[in-house]
Amino acid sequence: MSQKKILIVEDESIVAEDISDSLISLGYRITGMVYSGEEAIESAAKFRPDLVLMDVNLQGEIDGITAAEEIRSRFQIPVVYLTAYADENTLRRVNSTKPFGYIVKPFEEKNLHTTIQLALYRHQYDSLTNLPNRSLLREKLSRILDGQKELSGVVPLVTLSLDKINRINSTLGHDIGDSVLCTIAQRLSNCMENIDIVARLEAAEFALIFKPVEEKQDVANIAQNILDIVSQGMIVKDCEVYVTASMGICLYPGDGIDGDEMLKNAYIAMYQSQLEGGNTYHFYSAKNASYFINILLQETSLRHALKSSEFEVYYQPQIEIKTGKMIGAEALVRWNHPERGRVSPGEFIPMAEEMGLIAPLGEWVLETACRQAQTWQRAGLPPLRVAVNVSARQFERKNFTERVREILTETGLDPKCLELELTESLVLQDEIAAAKAFTVWRDLGIRIAIDDFGTGYSSLSYPKRFPFDAIKIDKSFIRDIADDRQNAAITVAIIQMAHCMNMRVVAEGVENEQELDFLCDRECDEIQGYFFSQPLPRAEFEALLKSDKCWELCCRKKEAATLNSGFSKQETPNRLGSFYKIG
Repeated sequence: MSQKKILIVEDESIVAEDISDSLISLGYRITGMVYSGEEAIESAAKFRPDLVLMDVNLQGEIDGITAAEEIRSRFQIPVVYLTAYADENTLRRVNSTKPFGYIVKPFEEKNLHTTIQLALYRHQYDSLTNLPNRSLLREKLSRILDGQKELSGVVPLVTLSLDKINRINSTLGHDIGDSVLCTIAQRLSNCMENIDIVARLEAAEFALIFKPVEEKQDVANIAQNILDIVSQGMIVKDCEVYVTASMGICLYPGDGIDGDEMLKNAYIAMYQSQLEGGNTYHFYSAKNASYFINILLQETSLRHALKSSEFEVYYQPQIEIKTGKMIGAEALVRWNHPERGRVSPGEFIPMAEEMGLIAPLGEWVLETACRQAQTWQRAGLPPLRVAVNVSARQFERKNFTERVREILTETGLDPKCLELELTESLVLQDEIAAAKAFTVWRDLGIRIAIDDFGTGYSSLSYPKRFPFDAIKIDKSFIRDIADDRQNAAITVAIIQMAHCMNMRVVAEGVENEQELDFLCDRECDEIQGYFFSQPLPRAEFEALLKSDKCWELCCRKKEAATLNSGFSKQETPNRLGSFYKIG
């Protein structure tokens, strides 16, 4: 083991020198002796010792406990306290900083040595699995790579992440999740025939250093064997559990010049495996690295976006066909990236779902839309029903049903002015929970709509079991509806079924006059789409709302004939377009 570096922080120089002499004789390296908390923090930042021996009472304004807390939080360096004072208040403050040891002066050299050894061990081994942690892995990896420079073959470094471990934690509990991690750690440790070191990096991530190999295919064979071992079922506290893993493989010397670069590149390869759904491995490729690094940077940007107020809610009008009035609007989130500009929802929504950010983002949209709708009403504008999408991740949150109630109370919006849109898959994944939530929301007066209707496998069986107020026909059925007989038949069937169950029907994605005519003739209740308006930012939508326009859509043909009587064919105006196409 390499010589460990120790920083001594002691306000009595004689005591500090005695400790230094003892530690040097035991094989340790002293990076410095300082006398104040301020100097301790400065020296820890400069020399990055492996351990700090910290006196509690120090010169200067910062005492040892405060300095130790900052050193631990900023640099993750373990601290062992030295003190002649062991009163209850001191012990309580010391314990709050989660120290790696506590020695009461005067002490014997062997006790000091034992405490230091235990602290260094604890700092380098994971407390749950007893595997080496990231710090020790980096140290051993560096030695292995240095020793390989003069030898043939390559050293494979593998990072491994358990797929969907959070699902086990959330459904079976963290105790089961921890037991799963320990079981996987044991399985990986039992593969030592081909592996030098197994370490736990963090959460559900591990790292493995393979023994040197000559052929890349040998690495692939070992990796696949590990995946097969990990995916075997296990019984944990009477529960049968299965997990899979995503692996990234980096080969020294070709894929990195040192341990840190190797770890980084192995992570990139592992991320590619995760994007493909897991239970697979990928070798690092410089060709693909820039692509995945870009995705990682996008994810980082997305995490900061909500905190930095980069999201904005747009509103797309919903028109009632019989009255021609705009009676509602769907709230849609948009991302204004400070460097990239507008980011497509098709790009960042799936990313937010994968990262677990869709729930807080969805809640922000809900609160923003409710608050804005209430602001418009207070300004004297016509009452408006605002429709907000609910994601599966949002709905899975235990307190989401009540959170909706809280948001309505906080914003002051009448529940009748809120419509929650849920997808078929969300409803079907937990019908009991959905039914309970619907009952609460309906009692409040909130409207409930089923979104993207017709795309699920049981569309005709479940509407009668749930109290929906509206069905939204997916835009894939509206597209080319005047010419596509199958889409036409499905749309007519949905409208008729919904009306028999006293539900409104909203057609999404209306983009031309032929689609509008078809829906008018079949008595669809509401329509929205780019033919009328794209989603609009708050100010532009507010201007449209203030105009209070009204269109007799079902009388279009008659009005068109009247309008056309005074114009040539080339001069015929687009009556709807003149009012609705904005931006």
